[in-house]
Amino acid sequence: MYNTLDPSIQDKYNNVIGTFGLDDLDMYARDVRLSWKVYLICVFSVFVLIFFWNLMLRMFAEVLAWISIFVVGVGMIGLGFAVKYYADNNYPEGDTTQKWLNIASYVIWTLSGFYALAVLCSYMAIKVSVKVLRVSAKIIMSNMRMIIVPVVGMVMILAWILFFGYSLLWLMSCGDMQDNQLTNPVTG
Repeated sequence: MYNTLDPSIQDKYNNVIGTFGLDDLDMYARDVRLSWKVYLICVFSVFVLIFFWNLMLRMFAEVLAWISIFVVGVGMIGLGFAVKYYADNNYPEGDTTQKWLNIASYVIWTLSGFYALAVLCSYMAIKVSVKVLRVSAKIIMSNMRMIIVPVVGMVMILAWILFFGYSLLWLMSCGDMQDNQLTNPVTG
């Protein structure tokens, strides 16, 4: 069928195929097909991690929440020092880029201060949130079927995409291309 096309149309077809990268898509599909065991291991490990995370939340919710709040604050301060260190070591004194990076580090430290104030002002709200988190972890641990709901949704979406792709390929492979010449009924 390709050989029967006009050479100018063949060039346009080759350009579309080259731009779209069907070879790349074939390579991706082959990689997915060959590494199905890795995907199964990933899915299994996600469910194991969900189980352990909920177990940890049930037992250590408050500790985990405060550790994560502390790590975010320290990370922001560390980022400010990293930007300042990068500016001082990679740009000469008085360079425009160094000035902007120094300003960025001061902005990051200011935001870190606002973050610390927000945490201090929200102490009671954080304690309530931790209690809600602990209760939600108890509910999930007592009803593990809730974890399957997103998986069922993803499987249904994947089935729909596969059906759509198969139907599209089937439709594209039906029939032969024909050149239909439209004639003007008035002029004949």
